[in-house]
Amino acid sequence: MTMTREKELWALAVWVERHHGDNGDEFIENRIAALEAEGETDGADLWRIVADRYHKLRVGLIPIHGQPETLPN
Repeated sequence: MTMTREKELWALAVWVERHHGDNGDEFIENRIAALEAEGETDGADLWRIVADRYHKLRVGLIPIHGQPETLPN
C-alpha cells in the first residue's frame, strides 16, 4: 500500500492525537512557532495543514466514506 501525501498528513494528525490528546493544539502551535523562529516556513506550513486535520479529528470531521468535510448547520 502506497503512502500518499494526504495519508501522511492524516497520520501526523493521528500521531498528535494519540501522543498529546487535549494538548495537541498547544503542541502544534509550539511546533509552528519553533519552525518559524528557525526560518523553516515550509515546515511551519506543513504543521498548519496538520493542525487542520487534527481539528477535524477532534470534532469528528474525517472525510471518509462520503462523510461531509464541514459541520452541518
